[in-house]
Amino acid sequence: MNKKEVDTYRYNLISRMEEQTILTASQGSDIKHISENQIQMNKNLDEVKALIKEQNGRVRSVEGDVSAFKAIGAMISVMFSSLFAYLFTRS
Repeated sequence: MNKKEVDTYRYNLISRMEEQTILTASQGSDIKHISENQIQMNKNLDEVKALIKEQNGRVRSVEGDVSAFKAIGAMISVMFSSLFAYLFTRS
């Protein structure tokens, strides 16, 4: 290799090293950005979990009320059907 080829090789090597340094710095900032997004997503996930727990409590109480209405309706229908059966068998 002559001096010109060596200088060209060194220049290309230095350019590639600078490029790799810039890419590494870019990747580092991308990783930081991704980790910040992940932290934000975890906060949002915790908020969603809290809201779901709250809604589950509301749904549970409403389901209890609905089953109470069903029980009352069943008792009333049994009482009316017993009354009608008694009236029709008595005639």
